[in-house]
Amino acid sequence: MPRSSTDPRNVTRGPELSGTVMRRFRGHPSSLHEIRKFVKERGVAEGLATEDIDDLVLAASEASANAILHTNSRWVDVEWLSSDGSVGVEVRDAGVFERHMPVPELDGHGRGIPLMMAVMDEVSIHEGTPARPGTRVRLLKGRPE
Repeated sequence: MPRSSTDPRNVTRGPELSGTVMRRFRGHPSSLHEIRKFVKERGVAEGLATEDIDDLVLAASEASANAILHTNSRWVDVEWLSSDGSVGVEVRDAGVFERHMPVPELDGHGRGIPLMMAVMDEVSIHEGTPARPGTRVRLLKGRPE
């Protein structure tokens, strides 16, 4: 049976990515431990420095927590991305990205995206909308030369 155009497995990867590994996790907070474990295992398999692995785990955990806590997605896809020049993670859900101005001092939320940006070399967010649900967060870290 052909996949629909909105099926997350239909995402075409650019030629810059030579290796990917994707796992689907349940859209529940209890999955965050397994997501962090998956990212850490992939980082170790790539031979990354501990600091880089920690940064990737932290950023992927934040992106995954946002997908789980702020959408009604039943699942979260976490894909390990690897090329000669960079490694990273893409987190996808079936939700709608809701823009708001966070005030962490007042509501205790809103630190995730700035934190991801602080530890990663590149962060991109493709916002899901009511007409086209499905948010994608791509987190990339350059490989040391």
